[in-house]
Amino acid sequence: MGLTILIIDHNSILQEHLVRHLKTQNWQIFKSMQLKDIKRILRKHSVDVVLLSLSDLKKEGMALIKMIKKKHPAIQVITINSGDQISLSIEGMKLGVFDDFFMPLDLDSLISRIQEAFQVKKAAEVVKPSLLQRCQEIMVAASFAEAGEADMAKELLTRGHKYSKENIKNSQDAQDNETNERRKK
Repeated sequence: MGLTILIIDHNSILQEHLVRHLKTQNWQIFKSMQLKDIKRILRKHSVDVVLLSLSDLKKEGMALIKMIKKKHPAIQVITINSGDQISLSIEGMKLGVFDDFFMPLDLDSLISRIQEAFQVKKAAEVVKPSLLQRCQEIMVAASFAEAGEADMAKELLTRGHKYSKENIKNSQDAQDNETNERRKK
Protein backbone atom coordinates (compact mmCIF):
# COMPACT_ATOMS: atom_id res chain seq x y z
CA MET A 1 0.00 0.00 0.00
CA GLY A 2 1.33 3.44 -0.95
CA LEU A 3 0.53 6.31 1.26
CA THR A 4 -1.59 6.88 4.33
CA ILE A 5 -4.02 9.77 4.64
CA LEU A 6 -5.92 11.12 7.63
CA ILE A 7 -9.04 13.12 6.78
CA ILE A 8 -10.21 15.53 9.47
CA ASP A 9 -13.59 17.05 8.72
CA HIS A 10 -16.84 17.70 10.61
CA ASN A 11 -18.81 17.49 7.37
CA SER A 12 -19.48 13.76 7.06
CA ILE A 13 -20.80 14.12 3.49
CA LEU A 14 -17.55 15.70 2.27
CA GLN A 15 -15.55 13.20 4.29
CA GLU A 16 -17.32 10.21 2.71
CA HIS A 17 -16.99 11.74 -0.75
CA LEU A 18 -13.24 12.16 -0.26
CA VAL A 19 -12.85 8.64 1.12
CA ARG A 20 -14.74 7.13 -1.82
CA HIS A 21 -12.58 8.94 -4.41
CA LEU A 22 -9.25 8.55 -2.64
CA LYS A 23 -9.73 4.81 -2.05
CA THR A 24 -9.55 4.34 -5.82
CA GLN A 25 -5.83 5.18 -5.47
CA ASN A 26 -5.32 2.16 -3.14
CA TRP A 27 -4.28 4.45 -0.31
CA GLN A 28 -4.88 3.69 3.34
CA ILE A 29 -7.38 6.23 4.63
CA PHE A 30 -8.34 7.14 8.18
CA LYS A 31 -10.97 9.67 9.11
CA SER A 32 -11.81 11.37 12.35
CA MET A 33 -13.42 14.39 13.89
CA GLN A 34 -12.39 13.82 17.53
CA LEU A 35 -9.09 15.11 18.89
CA LYS A 36 -8.35 11.97 20.92
CA ASP A 37 -8.94 9.77 17.83
CA ILE A 38 -6.73 12.04 15.72
CA LYS A 39 -3.91 11.77 18.26
CA ARG A 40 -4.33 7.98 18.47
CA ILE A 41 -4.23 7.59 14.67
CA LEU A 42 -1.14 9.79 14.38
CA ARG A 43 0.58 7.84 17.15
CA LYS A 44 -0.27 4.33 15.90
CA HIS A 45 -0.04 4.75 12.13
CA SER A 46 2.53 6.22 9.80
CA VAL A 47 0.36 8.99 8.36
CA ASP A 48 1.85 10.73 5.34
CA VAL A 49 -0.72 13.41 4.51
CA VAL A 50 -3.49 15.03 6.55
CA LEU A 51 -6.48 16.55 4.75
CA LEU A 52 -7.91 19.11 7.13
CA SER A 53 -11.15 20.93 6.47
CA LEU A 54 -11.11 24.40 7.97
CA SER A 55 -14.74 25.20 7.10
CA ASP A 56 -16.16 24.10 10.45
CA LEU A 57 -13.00 23.91 12.54
CA LYS A 58 -11.73 27.47 12.02
CA LYS A 59 -9.32 28.26 14.90
CA GLU A 60 -9.47 24.64 16.13
CA GLY A 61 -8.01 23.75 12.75
CA MET A 62 -5.06 26.08 13.36
CA ALA A 63 -4.48 24.39 16.74
CA LEU A 64 -4.54 20.99 15.01
CA ILE A 65 -1.99 22.13 12.42
CA LYS A 66 0.31 23.38 15.21
CA MET A 67 -0.04 20.09 17.09
CA ILE A 68 0.62 17.96 14.00
CA LYS A 69 3.61 20.01 12.88
CA LYS A 70 5.09 20.01 16.39
CA LYS A 71 4.74 16.27 17.06
CA HIS A 72 5.07 14.98 13.47
CA PRO A 73 6.95 17.61 11.45
CA ALA A 74 7.37 15.42 8.35
CA ILE A 75 3.61 14.89 7.92
CA GLN A 76 2.26 17.15 5.19
CA VAL A 77 -1.03 18.96 5.81
CA ILE A 78 -3.37 20.02 3.03
CA THR A 79 -6.23 22.26 4.09
CA ILE A 80 -9.65 22.47 2.49
CA ASN A 81 -11.41 25.78 2.94
CA SER A 82 -14.29 27.87 1.73
CA GLY A 83 -13.48 31.01 -0.22
CA ASP A 84 -14.82 33.30 2.51
CA GLN A 85 -12.13 32.28 5.04
CA ILE A 86 -8.95 33.21 3.20
CA SER A 87 -7.37 34.51 6.41
CA LEU A 88 -7.41 30.94 7.77
CA SER A 89 -5.69 29.71 4.62
CA ILE A 90 -2.98 32.33 5.00
CA GLU A 91 -2.52 31.49 8.67
CA GLY A 92 -2.30 27.80 7.80
CA MET A 93 0.39 28.45 5.20
CA LYS A 94 2.39 30.36 7.79
CA LEU A 95 2.17 27.27 10.03
CA GLY A 96 3.65 25.06 7.31
CA VAL A 97 0.62 23.75 5.42
CA PHE A 98 1.70 22.10 2.17
CA ASP A 99 -1.24 23.39 0.12
CA ASP A 100 -4.70 24.86 0.46
CA PHE A 101 -7.76 23.96 -1.63
CA PHE A 102 -10.99 25.88 -1.92
CA MET A 103 -14.42 24.37 -2.29
CA PRO A 104 -15.61 23.06 -4.69
CA LEU A 105 -12.68 20.66 -4.97
CA ASP A 106 -10.97 19.60 -8.15
CA LEU A 107 -10.31 15.97 -7.14
CA ASP A 108 -7.69 15.35 -9.83
CA SER A 109 -5.66 18.34 -8.62
CA LEU A 110 -6.10 17.23 -5.02
CA ILE A 111 -4.84 13.72 -5.82
CA SER A 112 -1.86 15.17 -7.66
CA ARG A 113 -0.98 17.44 -4.72
CA ILE A 114 -1.36 14.55 -2.25
CA GLN A 115 1.17 12.59 -4.29
CA GLU A 116 3.54 15.57 -4.28
CA ALA A 117 3.07 16.01 -0.53
CA PHE A 118 3.93 12.34 -0.05
CA GLN A 119 7.21 12.84 -1.94
CA VAL A 120 8.01 15.89 0.21
CA LYS A 121 7.35 13.85 3.35
CA LYS A 122 9.61 11.04 2.17
CA ALA A 123 12.38 13.53 1.40
CA ALA A 124 11.97 15.10 4.85
CA GLU A 125 12.41 11.70 6.47
CA VAL A 126 15.83 11.12 4.91
CA VAL A 127 18.27 11.15 7.78
CA LYS A 128 21.14 13.53 7.41
CA PRO A 129 24.43 12.69 9.12
CA SER A 130 25.14 14.43 12.38
CA LEU A 131 28.01 16.87 12.60
CA LEU A 132 29.94 14.30 14.63
CA GLN A 133 29.44 11.63 11.95
CA ARG A 134 30.53 14.00 9.21
CA CYS A 135 33.65 15.00 11.21
CA GLN A 136 34.49 11.31 11.70
CA GLU A 137 34.16 10.75 7.96
CA ILE A 138 36.48 13.69 7.27
CA MET A 139 39.05 12.44 9.78
CA VAL A 140 39.03 8.96 8.24
CA ALA A 141 39.43 10.49 4.78
CA ALA A 142 42.30 12.63 6.07
CA SER A 143 43.98 9.51 7.45
CA PHE A 144 43.74 7.82 4.08
CA ALA A 145 45.06 10.92 2.32
CA GLU A 146 47.97 11.12 4.76
CA ALA A 147 48.76 7.47 4.07
CA GLY A 148 48.96 8.22 0.35
CA GLU A 149 45.52 6.85 -0.50
CA ALA A 150 44.11 10.01 -2.07
CA ASP A 151 41.59 8.12 -4.22
CA MET A 152 40.15 6.39 -1.19
CA ALA A 153 39.99 9.70 0.68
CA LYS A 154 38.08 11.30 -2.21
CA GLU A 155 35.71 8.37 -2.34
CA LEU A 156 35.01 8.63 1.38
CA LEU A 157 34.33 12.35 1.14
CA THR A 158 32.01 12.04 -1.84
CA ARG A 159 30.09 9.13 -0.37
CA GLY A 160 29.13 11.25 2.60
CA HIS A 161 26.51 9.62 4.76
CA LYS A 162 26.54 6.35 2.87
CA TYR A 163 29.57 5.54 4.94
CA SER A 164 28.09 4.20 8.17
CA LYS A 165 29.64 4.28 11.64
CA GLU A 166 30.47 0.58 11.32
CA ASN A 167 32.30 1.19 8.05
CA ILE A 168 34.15 4.14 9.59
CA LYS A 169 35.26 1.95 12.49
CA ASN A 170 36.33 -0.81 10.10
CA SER A 171 38.27 1.71 8.02
CA GLN A 172 39.91 3.13 11.12
CA ASP A 173 40.85 -0.39 12.24
CA ALA A 174 42.26 -1.17 8.79
CA GLN A 175 44.20 2.10 8.85
CA ASP A 176 45.57 1.31 12.32
CA ASN A 177 46.60 -2.18 11.16
CA GLU A 178 48.31 -0.72 8.11
CA THR A 179 50.15 1.83 10.25
CA ASN A 180 51.25 -0.89 12.68
CA GLU A 181 52.53 -3.02 9.77
CA ARG A 182 54.57 -0.09 8.48
CA ARG A 183 56.06 0.51 11.93
CA LYS A 184 57.09 -3.12 12.20
CA LYS A 185 59.05 -2.86 8.94
